[in-house]
Amino acid sequence: MINKVGGLLVYVSDQGQAVKFYTEKLGFDIMVNMPYKGGKWIEVAPTGSETTLSLMVPDERMMSIIEVETAKSQMGKPTGLWFYSNNIDATYEALKNRGVDITIPEKQEWGGLMSKIKDPDGNIFALFSSP
Repeated sequence: MINKVGGLLVYVSDQGQAVKFYTEKLGFDIMVNMPYKGGKWIEVAPTGSETTLSLMVPDERMMSIIEVETAKSQMGKPTGLWFYSNNIDATYEALKNRGVDITIPEKQEWGGLMSKIKDPDGNIFALFSSP
């Protein structure tokens, strides 16, 4: 049976800029960096995470024209992905100090705290206090 979630695609306009953001600003590690269909396949993740984010520039060498247009239309919107933090207030301060576009943590109906993070392409991620 299925035993874990692998990677999730995040479409970006510039892979180099995205890698710099996710590694230098968010502190993620590069898990995969290899040639792929004339481009690069790059995956990043927080240290110790089994699930990765695949940072992909929509490109006709890697996908159909329709898929490229669909991918481009998804950039700059909520991703439906979220991260957890053991100390969301400290994480908020650290990320804000690194120049990350992040909202102030707000109390949620379920009792936890949530912030929203935007990457350089405007892709939006939720950041939750760990359950």
